[in-house]
Amino acid sequence: MVGFPALLGKIDVLNGGGYTDRQRHLILQRAVNQLPPDEKREVMALARSTGGDPIQDIIKTNGFGVEVEGVPHMALFTVGSRVNHNCRPNVFWRYSKRHMAMEVVALREIQAGEEVAHSYAPLGYTRAERQEMLRAWGFECRCAMWAAPAEHVALSDSRRERLFEIHHTLSSHASEEETDGERLIHARVDQLVSEALTLIAQEELHPQVVVYCALFARAYMAIGDLALARKYVALSEENWILYGGEEHDNVDGIRLLWEQLAEAEADVDD
Repeated sequence: MVGFPALLGKIDVLNGGGYTDRQRHLILQRAVNQLPPDEKREVMALARSTGGDPIQDIIKTNGFGVEVEGVPHMALFTVGSRVNHNCRPNVFWRYSKRHMAMEVVALREIQAGEEVAHSYAPLGYTRAERQEMLRAWGFECRCAMWAAPAEHVALSDSRRERLFEIHHTLSSHASEEETDGERLIHARVDQLVSEALTLIAQEELHPQVVVYCALFARAYMAIGDLALARKYVALSEENWILYGGEEHDNVDGIRLLWEQLAEAEADVDD
């Protein structure tokens, strides 16, 4: 699914910007009144959570932060806003700056009759962390993962916590800090990489590979295995494009990672 913004405005219209409440209300009311009747009805039917001015409530509850020529804006996409939350989502959102479009892309094959759902909370959060964030949206999750037996929830949380521990260990290693009093050896890096990939698969946190593959690349650079470092830089870039599009948020970060790898390879050649 692809959608374009029904409403788009500078973010300071909602957050101060020198406007009075009445001015803000009139600006937003005029914008909504200019929409075609069907689209206006769709906008006004969207969920609310904050109270107060109805249009501001709808935008704050359903809007997406985007940039237009480097200026922060708030965009309201009726297509993406109607996708409900699930702790184990089957789709993700991808924004195209070039086309100013929001794409809803499948993470896996979606069965007939299955609800299309996205995670409102960052992937990798434990149940308690997800619960705290979702309360800000004004609802309690009731998905299958949320309603799972306590032992299943505990297992899921332990996997996610372990994944965070691995991230910390490899980050410290890649930045040449000491980890548990000594530098990691190749076999240990291999083991942590394998464990992290297994945990990501078990928890179905597939988009997180963009972060972890870059981390793996830096860890392998730190121990001088530039072949594996190159493999994971390429995988990180490939997955950033898959999950974020050609104009993803980490274009500069990936470019820097390639430059660091090239420098390391040049040092070996010297």
